[in-house]
Amino acid sequence: MNKSRVVEVALLLLILAASTIQFLYWDQKFTDNELAINGKGYVSDEVWYVASARNILVKVFHLNPREVGYYGYTIIYEGVLDRSRVEEIASLYGVKLRFDYSKLNGFYAYSSNASSLNLFLSRLREIANVSDVVPGWMMPDASGINNYLNLEHPPLAKYVIALIMATVGDYPFYWRLGSIVAGTLLVLFTYLIARRLLNSAPAALASASLLAADPLVRNLSSIALLDVYVALFTVISFYLALDKRFKLSVLAVLVGSLFKFNTLFALIPVSLLYAREKLKGRYSLLDLTAVVLGFYIASGLGFLLTQMVAGIPLIGYLGFTSWFKQSITGAIAWHTQIKCLGNACPTSSAPWDWFTGVNSFTLYYFPGGLSVTASGFWPLWCFALVATIIFLPSYLKGNKAFAHSTCWLLGVLSGYILLWIIGGRTQYSFYAVQLAPLVYSSLTVILATFNYDRVVEVLESWKHLFTRINRAVGMLLLLE
Repeated sequence: MNKSRVVEVALLLLILAASTIQFLYWDQKFTDNELAINGKGYVSDEVWYVASARNILVKVFHLNPREVGYYGYTIIYEGVLDRSRVEEIASLYGVKLRFDYSKLNGFYAYSSNASSLNLFLSRLREIANVSDVVPGWMMPDASGINNYLNLEHPPLAKYVIALIMATVGDYPFYWRLGSIVAGTLLVLFTYLIARRLLNSAPAALASASLLAADPLVRNLSSIALLDVYVALFTVISFYLALDKRFKLSVLAVLVGSLFKFNTLFALIPVSLLYAREKLKGRYSLLDLTAVVLGFYIASGLGFLLTQMVAGIPLIGYLGFTSWFKQSITGAIAWHTQIKCLGNACPTSSAPWDWFTGVNSFTLYYFPGGLSVTASGFWPLWCFALVATIIFLPSYLKGNKAFAHSTCWLLGVLSGYILLWIIGGRTQYSFYAVQLAPLVYSSLTVILATFNYDRVVEVLESWKHLFTRINRAVGMLLLLE
């Protein structure tokens, strides 16, 4: 390995280490603040994903989370609870209680001694109608959360969180370890893509650095949401497609769809690149239609197969019909409609808002008014999108690096726009993390290949296009 390659690898490792450290730092910062304000530990939509992961671990896999520091039960009851009597029994066994629940008919009991906690629970059942007990860290305050399985989203992220709960521990800092690993790998694959596109170490390192520093990537890699996994498998698919390994590229998308369905938007650029390769030298509209149709039929069947395989534990718990209605048909219907209306709803956005920093989703509030929002470096995002559109003629001029980066950025973005058009108007800005590596890949390609001759060529191409459009309009209006 020559000296320049050693330096490149060293710088890459430094970027990856810095990325991991900052993700861990923010994970710890969220955890510390929740403990300081006596909160329940959850950040943003972790209330749904972490709670459902715990329910899956306990109710589907019949395993208990590994306790950290103390043993705890979220106890759900029916009817009226004699709180003073419960507190009296708890004091006998040295059990501490938290009654700060308003939506969930329950409370949290915890102790450093498992036997004492179980004795308390036995006595409690004598005086209260206990309907459910969820072991582990305290559940969030939401009605019916003890039975919630988050079936509107695929289960793989919940399996990851549940595995961490069972092996490492059920504790806020640990819930996010999977996201931290995914975020670090996301930076790595962004580097690999830029390196493959441009064959330039500085450009690849710059692309990875920009992504690692992006606040949207940092925030989503520090909390236990689904979208950083979507971004990861999107760039894995991108990387595989660059080497024309289209079957593996599709497989990466299908695995990503087991975390969240919107990974499937990556099939749009894969299908275009696959069709281009398949039809090389023999293009016709009929052939194109046949290839693309076959691609999506095969991908659709693969999607159903992978969803069923990943859903086997849930199918065993719910039954196939119930699982299919909730996890496939119900989930698709849920994603393609407006999910929430009214002032109490979180801020939603249109896909183009993500490039201007408008209508950003608030992930968390720190004391003193500091808020953490799901927004990237929007000036860079805006520049990347506008420049990509302006330089579109380069796509047709044989610039392969630009063609690939453009295909992926505009292809995946078009998936969100299509979803918005057909009715899925409740989209949130944290979805945009899937686009983050594509934005910086495109930005890097544009800057690395920029030159005066190319600008002149693009301007002439646009002039030619507008001339033809003007002539066509004139003919339609019988002016020529």
